[in-house]
Amino acid sequence: MMIGLHVLALLCAAVLAVNAVDPRRYDGYQLLRVYPRDQAQAEFVYEQQSDDEIDFWYEGKDRFDILVPPHKLESFKYQMTQRNVPFMVENSNIQRGIDEELYRRATKLPQPEGMPVDYDDYNLYPDIMQELDNLAARCPTGVSCETFVVGLSHEGREIKGLRIFGSGSGRKGVWLDATIHAREWLSTATHLKIVKHLIDDSSDPQVAALLQAYDWWLVPVSNPDGYVYTQTDRLWRKNRRPNAGSSCVGTDLNRNYNQMWGNAGASTSFCSETYRGSSAASEVETQVVQAALLSRGASLLVSIHFHTYGHLWLMPWGSTNTDGSCNYANDDAEMLVVANAAADAVQRTWNEAVWKRGNSCATIYPASGITMDYSKGVAGVKYTFTPELRGNSFVVPAVQIQPSFVEVWNGLTATIAAIEAAAQ
Repeated sequence: MMIGLHVLALLCAAVLAVNAVDPRRYDGYQLLRVYPRDQAQAEFVYEQQSDDEIDFWYEGKDRFDILVPPHKLESFKYQMTQRNVPFMVENSNIQRGIDEELYRRATKLPQPEGMPVDYDDYNLYPDIMQELDNLAARCPTGVSCETFVVGLSHEGREIKGLRIFGSGSGRKGVWLDATIHAREWLSTATHLKIVKHLIDDSSDPQVAALLQAYDWWLVPVSNPDGYVYTQTDRLWRKNRRPNAGSSCVGTDLNRNYNQMWGNAGASTSFCSETYRGSSAASEVETQVVQAALLSRGASLLVSIHFHTYGHLWLMPWGSTNTDGSCNYANDDAEMLVVANAAADAVQRTWNEAVWKRGNSCATIYPASGITMDYSKGVAGVKYTFTPELRGNSFVVPAVQIQPSFVEVWNGLTATIAAIEAAAQ
């Protein structure tokens, strides 16, 4: 039976009072889905990003998903109507989903002792870190496992990962990371399920072959401060370092990498969700991941950086040329063969949605200073990808974790198989 809005709000308030937190609420916010008819309309809609209170959740050639605060709704809708830009209300009550998620997680039965993580739910940062130790301790026969620390965040938290590796020299590696954007919890949960599958299902012939062939570098939370802060502000995206001269906190770490930094699709406004930082790699979280990728780049077969949402399998580059056209890599066609294999495998899993694939700038929008572009352009990893996982929001019901894992695992294995085929 559905809980009434008033009762749900009271229950959530009681849970929060017990935990002594003062969360940000999104009462009255609406998620609008906007469908420009032509390029002129698309450019007009895109211009609304200059307002830091307007949060673009999804930008594509087909539509925009835009979170609008209540005091801007009338004006925003009026502007769209005046320009004859079609739009619909995708979600009229963002806070309800956040309340339901909070209440469900706060009132569920505790995890059994020694099992900090529920793989079919969203988990707290300390529990995820403890589970990495547990996973390393039950390492499959025939390989070695160890946790490693990429570095420390601004607030001193470990950016921690799990390494699964074999013996012998010259082995290629697979790098998987997630949660550079703090609110993208499905990416964290999907990543964790992949790690568990590699550790606990090593008797599966496919898993056994992958463990035998490759070393694995697995980092489920690359923005720990932001992820922790999403317990207070569920839709927080950036890191948590204060910006000098501004009351607005945080840098978008996926606009801060030292590869075409500041080129396009990144903001100079402190308060913007896509604020690029004061300089290339200004953030410590960026610096330590850059160093890790740079030190291992020559040995990596592929790096994959999980995000949500949009049903996309993206590849470099996100940047643009001086004339504003999208920047394509010299080996774009080779990367596209692999991206097609991955996206097709994901799409075939459930036949629920079309997964777009291709150059990041051309497929969705320009974005510079991003992780995958640094991995390819500076660290030297030939194949780097950014999947944007399933869903139509950042608040995704936990029942979506398992299907997300299954389809993304299929995409991952198809990626590796396509790279292997290209090398023959």
